[in-house]
Amino acid sequence: MLLIVNADDLGASEAINNETFALMEAGLVTSATLMANGPAFEDAVKRSRRLPNCSFGVHLNLTSFAPLSRSHDLAAALRGGELFPELLAPRFSSELRKALEQELVLQVQRVVDAGVPVTHFDSHHFAHSSQSLFFAVKAAQRQFGIRKVRCTLDVFSGRSMLHTAKRKVFDYALRNIYATVSPDGWCEFRSFYPVLVHNQLPSLRCVELLVHPGTSNCDFIKDITLLKSNWRELLPPNVTVGSYHLL
Repeated sequence: MLLIVNADDLGASEAINNETFALMEAGLVTSATLMANGPAFEDAVKRSRRLPNCSFGVHLNLTSFAPLSRSHDLAAALRGGELFPELLAPRFSSELRKALEQELVLQVQRVVDAGVPVTHFDSHHFAHSSQSLFFAVKAAQRQFGIRKVRCTLDVFSGRSMLHTAKRKVFDYALRNIYATVSPDGWCEFRSFYPVLVHNQLPSLRCVELLVHPGTSNCDFIKDITLLKSNWRELLPPNVTVGSYHLL
């Protein structure tokens, strides 16, 4: 099994950048995703060049900060000039959908133009798991030739069988409409840790472990505390910790 420890929100703030890169340099985080419209994006790009063995993707963002696009069609997705989470409604107009697709393309283009070798996509607030945005994400994949994307199934969530079935169907489409490779599942690090401690790791090819360094969120702080523990000493011999380069 391959475990990928991915730090989300890189570029969202200087504090997030500082803790993310410290964890990468310590070998505790193996991957990160850049928020192209984040206030600390340029700093993140500059520092990422020192870590070629880590993978860097794009954290597609349609729910925070000001968009890169200046399209008037984005107005319905903005509050005070910034994107907001309520955007993730089940449906929106075709004009807004096209504007959102353009915004995703501009975000990926900014990361590519900065010279970052993009390995994969994921998204802020899991926007890429929205059915309404599925083809917008696929269009961005095709335009930039990105074949790796975070799956949408939380493998240790304890959610209902119906929810799990829906996520598996969505991930099947994610992998087969414009052929895409993704982990078998993801989970927050605090959900992974007790499974590891109790020797209950499932037989999977790859699991992505999510962390959010540099925030004041209590759950995210717990993730980082556990990440800094001796958890690697508990890994079975058939488990490897690596980046999206190995997927």
